[in-house]
Amino acid sequence: MSESSARDAILASVRENLRGVQRSRVERSGPPPGAPAGLDTPAERLARFVEVLEGVDGHCTVVRDEANAAAALRRIAADLGAREVAVSDAPLARAIAAGLGDAAVFDGWSDRERLLACDLGVTGAQWGIAETGTLVLDSEAERHRLVSLVPPVHVAILDTDRILGTLGDALATARGDDPDSLPRVLTFITGPSRTADIELTLVVGVHGPKELHVILLSKEAPA
Repeated sequence: MSESSARDAILASVRENLRGVQRSRVERSGPPPGAPAGLDTPAERLARFVEVLEGVDGHCTVVRDEANAAAALRRIAADLGAREVAVSDAPLARAIAAGLGDAAVFDGWSDRERLLACDLGVTGAQWGIAETGTLVLDSEAERHRLVSLVPPVHVAILDTDRILGTLGDALATARGDDPDSLPRVLTFITGPSRTADIELTLVVGVHGPKELHVILLSKEAPA
């Protein structure tokens, strides 16, 4: 079998299995055997997401609306002494970052040289995964990759209605109605950047942000 034929056969097998997963997800009337418990309701998913993310040194702030989100972002920037803040092109991220006061806010995707010297990056997030405390960023929804990876501190803004239970739920949601389709780039972020490449010693912030803050918008949060 040629290399191209082998690749096509593997891809066809993967597609067929993905279709099977999607069919079984629709046909089942209850949760699958071994499915994580305590992820059935939005409140349970929110609680698990916060617990797991903070367990890997992430920071979560739950707020009621955009005004409170802007206040939370100002506190984070002030605590860091941030002077240069890069922002993705997500409308929500840009609106919230507009109230940063003394900090200089700029389009982080268009000015790469300035991005290297910035203190803080602000993006949206398209989904959260409760089971692992993971953020999912979709490149088709916003230009976020450099803003979420280059600055030493990353702040992501996520609506709690978009916190899903598991990785499988996130992939199924990202595919939508087409089981063969996924966004061109999905970025999965769980806590600050970590590596153990240096003499097998765990180091934070070598290949990405050393600090992660998530501002969660929830209609159920206290006013």
